[in-house]
Formats: sequence, structure tokens, C-alpha cells
Amino acid sequence: MSMLLKFKYRFESAHRFLEADAPSCQTPHGHTWYATAMYRVKSRTSFGPNAMAAEFGAIKKSWKQFITETADHSYMHNENDPIVTPLKKVTPGARLLPFPSDPTTEMIAGLFALKLRVMNTNQDLEIVGVQIHETPTNSLVFKFEKSASGIPSWLDEKISGREGWWSSSDPAARHLKPVDT
Repeated sequence: MSMLLKFKYRFESAHRFLEADAPSCQTPHGHTWYATAMYRVKSRTSFGPNAMAAEFGAIKKSWKQFITETADHSYMHNENDPIVTPLKKVTPGARLLPFPSDPTTEMIAGLFALKLRVMNTNQDLEIVGVQIHETPTNSLVFKFEKSASGIPSWLDEKISGREGWWSSSDPAARHLKPVDT
């Protein structure tokens, strides 16, 4: 038996690129994003009297909180983005979400998937990954690999030795610890 559970939430957020080869994305701009969490029900032969793989409300609670209270109306930015310092001065309560590189759709999906994995408390569910819709026509699915960590090398290179919001089980975490030099 194989079952896949999905929970999809919409959020509004801005981002911009400093390094990626996408000239139109060097200007801060926003999107209506959709983030879909994907879980696989681990091997189960019986669901008991309630015929449920898992109680949806309990599973999606932290995912929904992360999307609505952290990602929604945030500025997803490269940790080196020079406009963040003046933005903090003008808007001290700005909802800022730092990334260890440009917040491309690939990076957003990868880090959102890591966040989903650390927030998962249901032992009967395996995190498959996250799908991010950047526009009505563009989306990306990030699935964990079959390796020990499940993290692809391109993402591991960016986060190796780092702690950030993606490694905290707190849905409201927005920090990024600097790399020790």
C-alpha cells in the first residue's frame, strides 16, 4: 500500500537575486506562492476503527503556522543582500527570511522541505518533499534523495555546517547563524 498526503497553502512573498543569472529577478518583486507539503504514509496494513492514516489537523498545524506566520508577507533574501540593513532601519518589524544564497525556487523548495522534516512529529509519516508554485505556470518539486541524509549535494554545499530557520522545529524561527570563519 502507498499513500501520499499533501497539504497546500498559499502565501504572498517577495524575493530578489544577487548572484543567479536572471536579470529581471535582481529587482525586489513578489509572487503569490503555493507551498505543498508531501508526506508518505509508512507501511501500514490497518487503519483501525477510524480508517485514517493520520489526523490531518494535527499533521498540518506546524506547516500551516510556518507558511502563514513566517513565509507569508516576508522578504526572502540572500543573507548578503545589502538592502536588508536599511530596510530594518525603516521597518524594524519587517518579516525577513534569510537564505544562505539567492532565494531561487529551488532553494526555497529545498529549505522548506528541510523545515517540514524537522517539524514532523508523526512517526507514521515520512516527509517526501515540498512542491513550490512560484507562478501559475512555474513550479518545482523537491524530493529527498535515497542517500543517508536525503539532501542533494547542491543544497548540502550551501547549508553544510550552518544552522538556520530550516533546522529549527519552531515554525516561527527566522534566524540564520553566520558561518564561523
